[in-house]
Amino acid sequence: MTTGGASGEEPAGAPGSAPLTGFLEEGVTALTGALDALLAAEVWRCTDDQVRTAVVDLERQTARLDAARLRLLSHADERRVGLASGAPSTADWLLGATTTRAEHARQRVELATALGTTLAATRKALAAGDVTGDQAGVIHTTMTRLHPDLDPATRAEAQAFLLEQATHLDPRRLARVGRHLTTRLDPGADDDLARTEARQLSQRQVRCTQTDDGTWLLSGVLDPLGGATLMAALEPLAAPRPASDGTPDTRSHPRRLADALLQVADAHLTGHTGTSSSRPRLLVTVPLATLLDPGAPGAAPGHLPGGHPVSGEQTTLLACDAQLVPVLTDHDGSPLDVGRSVYAFPEKIRTAIRLRDQTCTFATCTRPADWCHLHHLTEYSRGGPTSERNGACLCGHHHRLVHRQGWRGQLVGTQVVWHPPDSTDPRVPPPPWAPALDHLIDRWRRRATTSGS
Repeated sequence: MTTGGASGEEPAGAPGSAPLTGFLEEGVTALTGALDALLAAEVWRCTDDQVRTAVVDLERQTARLDAARLRLLSHADERRVGLASGAPSTADWLLGATTTRAEHARQRVELATALGTTLAATRKALAAGDVTGDQAGVIHTTMTRLHPDLDPATRAEAQAFLLEQATHLDPRRLARVGRHLTTRLDPGADDDLARTEARQLSQRQVRCTQTDDGTWLLSGVLDPLGGATLMAALEPLAAPRPASDGTPDTRSHPRRLADALLQVADAHLTGHTGTSSSRPRLLVTVPLATLLDPGAPGAAPGHLPGGHPVSGEQTTLLACDAQLVPVLTDHDGSPLDVGRSVYAFPEKIRTAIRLRDQTCTFATCTRPADWCHLHHLTEYSRGGPTSERNGACLCGHHHRLVHRQGWRGQLVGTQVVWHPPDSTDPRVPPPPWAPALDHLIDRWRRRATTSGS
């Protein structure tokens, strides 16, 4: 619902419009007044702490406003308010009454309906500002993809699991967790993945078109494995490279990727393909139990960098092609240390640290591990060993920040926590979601066994 004519509609109470009544009118009027006050606020008079607090609080209130908007939209759909204007559906009416994009209008109506029925827990979390509208959309999408025969108790646990993860993860990473959830709660997921991979492989294509001014336009579609393979080759070459005098690399990420692509092509044409390099071509993470029995119900799938699941068939093919990278470990599964004899991290330990961290370890930084430096948590000069437990991925910016300001890193379990020099709250990464998902799968298996006996 809009006021002030932003969408071409007359504001509430204007001549020719039907006035709102009761609490609904009071709420919209109060919201309008609050927004007017915020827009007129002299922000320059505020301290940095006040601005930071206000930004975070407004994000939370925006989520609550989304809850109110979707609640009204659900009522609008239930009453078929669009019929009065000749619209065949609520989404079509919303599209005509506002400037909402067509695909967003349909998604919004579907989400509004689900929040009013099957996603009551998500509705409460959104109304409390604990999740954002985008996160609620991800939860809705994930829940609709669950196997239709899944029992109600497991569905409820799946929604609760997603809501818990939403307190730590942005929508993109939450969607990745959702893909793992739907895959593991589907007994036939591995076969479905194999069929999807075959279809995506058949759609692989790249187009190179030269324009009138001589430049080239590249476009195409790659299957998940093909895309991951390409990015595994390009990302290390596309890492920012400061100049010899320390000047930061000013190239944008797309520019660096283009330069990396040309570097790969040039190396191939000149015969310098780097086949003797020890850097792996592609890292695929696969639990041993899955490799032994990929078709087991609830088996965790292997996944590509970025979290996209791969089928058991694809996993075994990759294993045969020697694309799974072995890491020597000791009796408790930790990669073997080099200790005090070597300062630079050997390739096997570098691989282990990158697989563990995935990205820069500084709080919510998402720069990929291949771009990162490896940092000794306890300095080598102070007796810190060269080991997986004493190493951490840090992007160039945060590596300089850690050394310049004296941040201290600590490995807790499999995650690095950074403590600021002034002893304020540490920068804690999101907790790992895999153990919680494993517990959910175990409870689902027990219920399935009990109901089948």
